[in-house]
This record gives sequence, C-alpha cells and structure tokens, in this order.
Amino acid sequence: MKKKYMTDAHLSGLAKELKAKGIDCETVHRRMRGNEDSSVKISDPEIVKFLSGKKGLTLITLDSELAEYCAQLHIPCIRVQDIVASYIDLSL
Repeated sequence: MKKKYMTDAHLSGLAKELKAKGIDCETVHRRMRGNEDSSVKISDPEIVKFLSGKKGLTLITLDSELAEYCAQLHIPCIRVQDIVASYIDLSL
C-alpha cells in the first residue's frame, strides 16, 4: 500500500512542497473537505475521527496535543518538532 500523508493547517506549504516531490501529501482541508479553505477550522476531534478510519494515512503536525491524541489511538503521526530535535541530536 502506498503511503499517504496529511499536514495540519499550519503546514500547508510543506504539503505543497512534498507533493511537488512526488509524495502523496495533502492538507487537512484538502483531504477532509476537498478544498483549501483554511478559514473554516477543523477541530482536533474531527481530525482524529477522520484519521482513525483511514489506513496508510500519516498526519504531519506541529500540534503537540493533536500528536498526543494520535499516539493514544495508535494513529500514525509525525510531530515536526521531534524530527528536528532528532536531526539536531544526530549532528552534535
């Protein structure tokens, strides 16, 4: 199964960049609502509910609380701060 990714609203630029590199990545609004209108907020519970029904979809987020919800429910999630911290630790 090909991996798919979804960024939270704060990382819409990252979604575009990854998509341009051939990675199946969309924003939360595109995946859940079919548009890029981020003026309409999508709550964390809505995001978690959406993700819980999807196989092979990983969330990329800056939101620590949302990442914790995902961890508790075994939903694949990449918290950007963790990746940056790991990179810094490896380069020291």
